[in-house]
Amino acid sequence: MRWLAIVLVPVALLWGWQSLRLHQNEDRLALVAGAVSQREVGISCPGFWTRLVEITPNAGWVDFGADGKPGDHANLSSKTCEHLERFARSDGEKPFDEATAMALVTLAHESFHLAGIFNEAQTQCYAVQMTELVTLRLGGSLANARASALWAVASAPEVLPSEYWDAGHCRDGGTWDLRPRSPAWPS
Repeated sequence: MRWLAIVLVPVALLWGWQSLRLHQNEDRLALVAGAVSQREVGISCPGFWTRLVEITPNAGWVDFGADGKPGDHANLSSKTCEHLERFARSDGEKPFDEATAMALVTLAHESFHLAGIFNEAQTQCYAVQMTELVTLRLGGSLANARASALWAVASAPEVLPSEYWDAGHCRDGGTWDLRPRSPAWPS
């Protein structure tokens, strides 16, 4: 019986610690998503067991009802959640690479779905314009924020399916420009 306790107690402690970190990350990301979507929303990240069997090709998604309205939470893949947590928790210089930039854009993208935008190209256009805000809200520097937004604009046509990008509408002064009077696009 003693050996069972020796095995189970550390496992239970590890599970509890990971669960706490998961909920802290979800809460932090939900605050950012709420600021973008301008409503109270939730973020779901996969737990330990789900991460072991996760096979989704999606970085994130929001379920829409039959009435066309979005649910109240977004689901993020384990990789997206890991990159966002690592970025937010790091002290000093933030870890920044393409995977982190993609995770930041994904959070912005899913936040606009939570706001009720269904069209993928329009959602992505709005997301690249809000990536700076998302980066700053997660503790990134102005340089990180600008780099993530510029990366999102430059890479979108190359890394996303065609239905996620419309250069005719998504440009400085385009119909999906959130700040048409601002000279600093995409911010």
